[in-house]
Amino acid sequence: MSEQDCPICLNPMAKPDLAHPVPCPCSFNFCVTCLSSLLASSKDDYQMASDGNRHVKVHLNCPNCRHDISRVIEGTIEERRIANAKLLKDVPDCELSSGELQQKYWTKGDELILQSEKNKKQTNMMQPALEIDTTLFGGLEFAMTEQEQKYVTKLMTSGYADQLCQAAQILEGTAELVRKGISPSLSKKQNDGSIPPSINREAAATARTTSMLAGGYSNTAGIGPSRSRDGNDVTTNFQRQMAQKARDKIRRPLPARMPLSVTLSTGEFEKLALATRQQAGLVPDAENKSWWRGIFGDAGERLKGGTLTFVDDEWDGSIADAFARARIGPQKGHRKAEVHKKLVTSNPAEKMSIDRILKVGEEEVQNIDAQQQPREDMPVVRSQRVLVAGVRGQAGKSGIMKGDVVTHVNGEPFTGNADDLNSLLVSAYEEQGRDGVVMIVVNADECTAEALRLRSRIR
Repeated sequence: MSEQDCPICLNPMAKPDLAHPVPCPCSFNFCVTCLSSLLASSKDDYQMASDGNRHVKVHLNCPNCRHDISRVIEGTIEERRIANAKLLKDVPDCELSSGELQQKYWTKGDELILQSEKNKKQTNMMQPALEIDTTLFGGLEFAMTEQEQKYVTKLMTSGYADQLCQAAQILEGTAELVRKGISPSLSKKQNDGSIPPSINREAAATARTTSMLAGGYSNTAGIGPSRSRDGNDVTTNFQRQMAQKARDKIRRPLPARMPLSVTLSTGEFEKLALATRQQAGLVPDAENKSWWRGIFGDAGERLKGGTLTFVDDEWDGSIADAFARARIGPQKGHRKAEVHKKLVTSNPAEKMSIDRILKVGEEEVQNIDAQQQPREDMPVVRSQRVLVAGVRGQAGKSGIMKGDVVTHVNGEPFTGNADDLNSLLVSAYEEQGRDGVVMIVVNADECTAEALRLRSRIR
């Protein structure tokens, strides 16, 4: 991804996007399409002023630093619309699409959200209203504003793999902010005027309180174990929330492979590069038989790439595959890892819920509502895919697991085989050295995207 690509949708930014950046202290900039989507997603959160103008009622935050951009977002979009109209002024109408024609004849005072974008939203008006689903955030909901939760829920349940990848990248950025101790700036002040505590203090206080209440004790002097009137332990809010999540997991189970975006150091693939050089005969015999190999063994044979190893697999095209995790056999010597079988949950109630989700998809295919048009841009089924066969080191700590499907590398969809992926990672190490980075997204595939969309239909 170059500096002129949008960091959210990864598409190249137009000249007006670069000429009129978002006025944010961190200098984070993204394209007018993503900026308009952010504004459109909050259209239900406007308030009408006495002069008839609508103002943003909620705070729209920068995805990078959480700075409030709600007061400047409309002005930035307006500047870009005007600049884009000037660029298209001399282009013949016959060479422009309907959307570009709307951009060409856009003038100051027109609505910021183009009619083509409105029509796109109207095609989905028959779908159920979007509800925030906190089970999709991997435990990061406490660090996200309400608008961010709505946006990520929308991406996760869209049914499109590229939007699933975008959601995974947003969650990775949120996790990084949590590690840095940056709290969500829903508002600088709460409703009562007090300053909200930071994430670390709030999380620590919650953990302490939960620990004490779960054990039946209080930190207040003179108060012993907490009991109800009938003598039973008091059920805490935390316990109720965990019980509700457990019930929801059975009623609406998540796919076995959830999308995840991780950024790894290229140094993690140094052993993979060494093994590749050994196989190509580029490592001298003296170096290949160094004294330390007698102690630790052959790195090329024992590690087979070190941090990550991969295996080729085929997708059968079924949505049920999203609820199964591949069982991969061990990799010994020169024998490559193999996918033995797919494992599904053994819980009967959870199996029934999965069948219920799949049945929703079958009914959609058989009985398409006359008022709903079928999706014209359905992705082509990609049978070839690459699974993670082994994981250790930084990749293992970041959450990647055996059986995950590698779908994107450095923001681009990956469609090759395991050897192609190894070559890509080795090239990244050779080009950037140990101090570079590689962004890998797993499980942002058509199968998982459709499973999450169908799951959102279950109420």
